[in-house]
Amino acid sequence: MELSTSTNITAFCPDGSKNAMPYSICQCAAAGYRVLDLNFCEAMNPHSRLRDDDWESYVDEIGELGAKLGVCYTQSHLPYYDLFGTADSGRIETMEELIRRSIAASGKLGVKWAVTHPGTFYLAGHDMSVSLRKNLEYYAPHVEEAAKAGIGIALENDFEYRAKPYQRIFCSSVEELCALADAFASPHVGVCYDFGHANLTGGFHRQNLNRIGKRLKAVHVQDNHGTSDEHLLPFFGNIDWKEAMAGLADIDYQGELTYEIQEFGRYVPNELKHCVTELSVTVGKYLISLFEQAKEEKRRG
Repeated sequence: MELSTSTNITAFCPDGSKNAMPYSICQCAAAGYRVLDLNFCEAMNPHSRLRDDDWESYVDEIGELGAKLGVCYTQSHLPYYDLFGTADSGRIETMEELIRRSIAASGKLGVKWAVTHPGTFYLAGHDMSVSLRKNLEYYAPHVEEAAKAGIGIALENDFEYRAKPYQRIFCSSVEELCALADAFASPHVGVCYDFGHANLTGGFHRQNLNRIGKRLKAVHVQDNHGTSDEHLLPFFGNIDWKEAMAGLADIDYQGELTYEIQEFGRYVPNELKHCVTELSVTVGKYLISLFEQAKEEKRRG
């Protein structure tokens, strides 16, 4: 198993500004990462070069930088918005173009799986069958576009926000997530399991992962205390990581162990960002040792 991280690990600065993706790639490579997840959610930043007319040149620069540093890109995260609740046609047009660019960039840079969020059709209340149908309709052209780019779409489990109006969120359960992935009946659609999101729905990571099984193509490794989506480094929340790694071993997970821990280092100044990346590598190696231990115990029966 390879250790990976989203490039958002060093994206945020204490003053609210953001570091661009090349900065994070360099920081991660210096800490020892050789596999990365490209966080194209950067495009949601109004100052991102992914929004510029020369966005393809920016993608080329990211590719050249990876080659120079000996880093490959196997996973990405697409920009996202409220798919079925946004009425602003201008915003929809902008976001759809950014998603298209991110899919194209992922394919060009060798990404295998691009992670994205299923949407919820809130007007249907608790009838999640409507959200299932709406997601199939919405994502069908994106799946086709991804297939042409040589990548897959990994649908991520969500959680229900503990604030008014307390709405049901589609795919906050892995059963709904699996049903959605299966409904596409496509080798270009899989599942991304976010441990932090699952922790906000009660945990049960080993049970969840065994339910997902071979659908699992990507993970977001992050911790929290079960009350908010904190995106912390493992062992800084209350997730049982031994159980979590055993769940991955149960299903013989073949992908990378990929962090999404942008909040852990948000208020760390750039001069100390290396402490965040270096500690994440140390913790990641320990997590992989737990995974390997669980695999050995499984082999022995």
